[in-house]
Order: sequence, then structure tokens, then C-alpha cells
Amino acid sequence: MHQECFHCDINQMKKISRFMQLDQAAENRLIKLTDDYLKTCDMTKTNPEIMGEIWAVIKNVLGTDNPYKEIKSYYNQLVLSMSDLIDDLIHGRSNRLVCGLKLAIAGNLIDFAAKHKFDENSFKETIENISGTELAIDHSAQLFDVLKDSRTLLYLGDNCGEIVLDKHFILLLKEYYPNLQVFYGVRGKPIVNDVTIKDAREVCMEEAATVISNGDGSLGTVLHRTSTEFQEIFTTADVVICKGQGNYEGLADCRRENVFFLFMAKCSLVAAPLGIDRMSIVCMKKPLYL
Repeated sequence: MHQECFHCDINQMKKISRFMQLDQAAENRLIKLTDDYLKTCDMTKTNPEIMGEIWAVIKNVLGTDNPYKEIKSYYNQLVLSMSDLIDDLIHGRSNRLVCGLKLAIAGNLIDFAAKHKFDENSFKETIENISGTELAIDHSAQLFDVLKDSRTLLYLGDNCGEIVLDKHFILLLKEYYPNLQVFYGVRGKPIVNDVTIKDAREVCMEEAATVISNGDGSLGTVLHRTSTEFQEIFTTADVVICKGQGNYEGLADCRRENVFFLFMAKCSLVAAPLGIDRMSIVCMKKPLYL
């Protein structure tokens, strides 16, 4: 956790307030609860874990634990409506696996907790041009090589809407690696626009993978907070693909091999140590020493 994260956490509360059309008194209370929490929080924790704890505090003010329920569904349906376009973009390329991987990362643009602005037109433009976008860190060849001899893959999802592109990529992986069993990990509780079992069912993710809950409501995967069942699959899967910056922040220090991070670096605190520009896309194998 870095002190600069505080600004993003407070800003997220303002976004929620505007989205829910809260009155000024409710917004002030929301921000005060968040600010009071941040003043005494454990700075050794990652921001995804901190945000999960803040969410548990502020949901009583909101009167709901899932304020983005309708808009999550909207973006799921929006990206589902682009399925033909997505198929054309993938199958029109000579290297379909790399294209599918890049498209899955491009879906990471749909993030209501990030600093960048997002709209439907910018999203469509991004996915249409993604094949010409270079991976700032490209370990995709290592990922595909490891998958050749793998039997199980745990694929950790991130945001709604984005999960439709995950599904296309997973189906493509199973075409190339027909013996691969895929588990798709989702949040155990709603937080911002992160995917839950209900959201995964909405896009019929079960057609591509076995959907499993991690049992936790952090903004990413914080392993020690997840269920025993989830930890067992995380430990025993041959390969783990972690989508999104929140999963990167939560799992960058995990100690197991064959962990790959696919994300868009939306924050300079993440991008700068990796030596890449903000908003770059990344397919990175986690070094064992990290």
C-alpha cells in the first residue's frame, strides 16, 4: 500500500456517490468513513485488500453491497453484443492466440475503480486496433509453451464486460490445448464492477470453464483471505493466469511457479517499477524470486 493510493480510494467513493446520486450529507459521510479508515490502516497490506475492507465499512451507508449491479450487467450485455466482431478480430489473424490474449487484456479498460476515463467508443476503438498494439512486457510465448504440457489452468477474472473477452480467449485456449481443464475464479462478494458468480453466469462462462468463487470481497485476489477450496486449486493448478491490475497487486508476491499476469498498467505506481508507460498492456510471467 502506498500513500498515493489514498487519493484513488477517496476518488472511488466520490464516483460511487455521483453514480448513486447521493445527497451531499451522504457523500460527506462516505468520504469521512473512508478517510478515517485510511488514517489508521495497515500500510503493509495491498490496496486491493484495503479496498475490500473499506467496502465492508461503507456498504451500510450505501444501503447495498452491489451498487454497480445494473451497470455491470449493462457492460456484460454490451460486450456480448460485440461477439461477432470479437470472433472476426481473432479469426482474421495469423496468430490467433496472441490476438485473443491481447483482446482479453484490452477488456481490462472497463474498470470503474481506475483513474482513466472509459466510454463505449474508446473501448470499441481499442479492441479494433489491439492487434497493432505491442505488449510492453511479452512473455506470451512462455505462457503458450507451458500450456502445452499442462492439464489444469486457473484463470482469475477481473471486471464485468471484460469477462466476455476472457471467455473468447479461454475457448481459444481449449481449441489449441484440448486436454486443458480450466477453472475461472471470481470474487466471493460484490465490489465495484469486479465479477462474481452471478455475473459470470450472465455471460455463460460455464460454457468455457468451471466457475469458482474465491470466497472473498477484496478488489483483486488476496490469497490469505480466500477460501480453503480456492487456495487448493490455486496451489495445485499447473498454470495460473491473473487478469487485471488488482490481481497483480494482490498476487505479485505469491510464491509458486507458472503464474502469468495479464493487465493494463493503469497506475504509474505499477508501471514505473516495471519500466513501462502507464496504460501499456502486459503479459508477464512472475519471477519466482518476487
